[in-house]
Amino acid sequence: MVFEPESSLKRKMAKNGSVLQYMHSVAGAGKGLIAMGIMLIGIGAMLTAALFNMMGAERAMVMALVIMAPSVLLIVLGIFMQKKREREWVSSYMKKTDMKEQDLRQIDQEFKQPGVVLLSLDNGKDANSLKKMGFITANYVKLPGVKPSIFRLEDIVACLYTKKMLCADGGYDRALIAYPLHGDWVYCWTSPPEKASLEIVKTIGEHNPRIITDHHFIYEGKEYDAVGGMDEVKALYKRVYGKQ
Repeated sequence: MVFEPESSLKRKMAKNGSVLQYMHSVAGAGKGLIAMGIMLIGIGAMLTAALFNMMGAERAMVMALVIMAPSVLLIVLGIFMQKKREREWVSSYMKKTDMKEQDLRQIDQEFKQPGVVLLSLDNGKDANSLKKMGFITANYVKLPGVKPSIFRLEDIVACLYTKKMLCADGGYDRALIAYPLHGDWVYCWTSPPEKASLEIVKTIGEHNPRIITDHHFIYEGKEYDAVGGMDEVKALYKRVYGKQ
């Protein structure tokens, strides 16, 4: 799914001044601890109700407190860890991408400008889905997912959808793939919805027509494989566009 967000939605996604911070909060150990604490409190409440008649009110309450007290501590610890994660979003993005802090600040500024497009592999628009979305600004692309897959538009060599990604077992899988000119890392989402993937590839290609959007293509009479022969395709890209 590709769509241009309304101003109200963009404000929601950058409510603390940063859409990247908003998206960074989608995951983390803190959320896991919070969820575990809430689950244990629920279990404690059910046990209290079940044992109330068997053990009496006083003993049932003691049992509930034994279970619930650590649960509350888990929730408090989880909230602390999640807040810490959100505060450290800049350093986290810098460690996991090739972006500098000035790039991250620039992305947040560009997200506020007209023309931003959101990229999604599902149709959800709840908070959790929004935090997993990708987007395109004037100079940058963030691809969908929890991981911070951020590229400069001008650095993307290929962005494509294929039904023929060779797997370790010798079979094939569908995949949405993108990779930049420099570095070894690759964005790869296996078994994505075809329609949404093709929309995303088409839209990114429209924002930078130099990007290769086909798995196999021919240039100067030679066939290239943009998935299996990434290094060769990067070398071609450098030669054609004079990149270093």
